[in-house]
Amino acid sequence: MKRLLSFMLIICLISFAFVSCSKDSSSAAASTTSAAAKSTATANEPVTIRFVSWQTNHAEANQAVADAYHELHPEVNVVFDYIGDMNSNDYLTKTDIMIMGGEAMDIVMTPSFTAFASRAASGAYLDLDPYFEAEGTSLEDAYDAVLRVNGGAYGIPGEMKYDMILINKDLLDEAGLDVPSLDWTWDDYREYAKALTKGEGASRIYGSFFYSWGNVNLYGVSSAKKGNRYFNDDHSLIFEDPSFTNFLQFRYDMENVDKSSTPLADIKSLNMNYRDQFFRGQIAMLPMGTFMLSDIGNEKYSPDFVTTFARIPSWSEDDPHYYITQGQVFSISRTSEHPKEAYDFLRFWTTEGVAIKGMFISNEKNVDRMESVMQIVAGFTDKIDLEALTNIMTDPDWESSYEEWVPEYQNEIDTILTEETDMFLLGSQSLDKTVENLMKRGNSVIAEYED
Repeated sequence: MKRLLSFMLIICLISFAFVSCSKDSSSAAASTTSAAAKSTATANEPVTIRFVSWQTNHAEANQAVADAYHELHPEVNVVFDYIGDMNSNDYLTKTDIMIMGGEAMDIVMTPSFTAFASRAASGAYLDLDPYFEAEGTSLEDAYDAVLRVNGGAYGIPGEMKYDMILINKDLLDEAGLDVPSLDWTWDDYREYAKALTKGEGASRIYGSFFYSWGNVNLYGVSSAKKGNRYFNDDHSLIFEDPSFTNFLQFRYDMENVDKSSTPLADIKSLNMNYRDQFFRGQIAMLPMGTFMLSDIGNEKYSPDFVTTFARIPSWSEDDPHYYITQGQVFSISRTSEHPKEAYDFLRFWTTEGVAIKGMFISNEKNVDRMESVMQIVAGFTDKIDLEALTNIMTDPDWESSYEEWVPEYQNEIDTILTEETDMFLLGSQSLDKTVENLMKRGNSVIAEYED
């Protein structure tokens, strides 16, 4: 209840800064239309768009996109303001406060659909539907993955991220293992991890590494489920599903019985960075996203081995398989002084801009995934197993799965998921108790929002 009251207070404060704490959707639509009209009236005057990001490692590529846009629209300057250096959690905390306080900014971003949903529902972002309509198109017509919150288009998913397994091919070859086939299972992954683990103490190389995000524990569900991984199709919580509990036990056993996957206790106590662990050769397999492709060619990491790839395994050979799909979500702040210009730039940023930036896979309709991938890896194909990567990206059975429905309370569910699964993985709570607490705490959150 304390979290709910705090969240409601934030909603009210944000709304008060712009009109009132009313939830009247027609009033919100009128506000959006008014902002669009105001921006159009001054469209010929020079404007500066403030784009707030945390990704300082993208600064050069971001500027390249802004420069290309400025050549087409000399009256528009895009200025990047980097907050929370490479830490999206710090960034979100700070920008939430900035928007709540009425600070002028135009474009903001969220690193996940979950983080986006709660903020969109709070009234922090403008509904972009009027701008799409004025352009003569829609969010659905322009992009593949589409997110709506309470019916509104409060952000554009872009810079797509698809989960896969990054593998140190040198270690794979040394162990005499083949690059995994597309139809491999988590049981196969476990056997690979055992074979790839070697050494003792500080010099130990683990075959596997599951990062500390709670939603990593949804892998048993996600590869076989289309849509939101946290919930069943009837919107009830997923945590009693055997696919969830079996995978959680599976991860525990890999870390604590097989000792073939880096223990969560070490990850947390040593504050391990998954990029550093992989690129230094301290782990052999890393379930992560395609956003790491550009890191392979980054001088900061400079791995001295070839990286190969496998798709996320299936829990069972008989299960359907979906590619877990995420992306950054780019929104226009309610405090924007130039919403029309910000929208126009966002359309460029999430279309032509993706190719200019050359670091992510496009979400634009009818753009080939492999085309984006080749733009990303063009300068370092000697560092990757291009054949394995191509096999994944051109999988004839490819079907994306993303959270088309995201409730505003999902961020709270995600926090509970992390807290409770941590206790199980660290050995301080049984699996049965973990599931019991997840259901009890999660349903309590849902009830609070439904009251």
